[in-house]
Amino acid sequence: MDVGKIDQFCQKLENMISEFSTNEFGLSLEVAGNSTPIIMMIYRLALERYASDENCQKVLENLFSNAEQRPLQEVLFASTENDIQILGHFAETFYNEKKMQIATQLFQFLTLLCPNGVPYPYTYLHLAESISELNIDSGLQIYDFILNIFPDNPAILLTAAKRYNQGERPKHALRLLTHAKEVCNHNVKTDKTLQTFLDLIDPELEKIQREVTSKK
Repeated sequence: MDVGKIDQFCQKLENMISEFSTNEFGLSLEVAGNSTPIIMMIYRLALERYASDENCQKVLENLFSNAEQRPLQEVLFASTENDIQILGHFAETFYNEKKMQIATQLFQFLTLLCPNGVPYPYTYLHLAESISELNIDSGLQIYDFILNIFPDNPAILLTAAKRYNQGERPKHALRLLTHAKEVCNHNVKTDKTLQTFLDLIDPELEKIQREVTSKK
């Protein structure tokens, strides 16, 4: 892939991030400027890695082409679940190979893609898991953030609970599992797939409850 296309896209992305930081969060230009280069380095590394894969190249070519004609935020919101699945599958290969630093970079870029302007839980879950593998405390900070975005997502609640228990916060893990169970029980009649989560939640609840009781 033409490196120039990555350069052009990254410049548009950097402009968008800087503008968003100052307008939405009220950050000074100095503060926004200090953080943007680090973020952009992560995004550039991710794009270069994605560009090395034939299937991912097709997604990037479409993304870059659209960004030449439309505002970048609009382009990111017009991405599809299929785009995310293609890029995500590639990112998962590094996670499975225990290359967590690379996986984290790839999933962090992927969080920019929001079909119809709605954050996609799959990418945030995998980002949190990748970071948790690198450092559990940093992973829990990410989970604190994404649970505000997806407070009722059973997959995120269940996975986060396991990490909070691993991070020696079992009571918080129990609260998350209890809420996950309530969400599933409330919706299982209309969504039968939630039964799968219920089958996973109950054993985890019992396990952590036993651990908490044994420490008293």
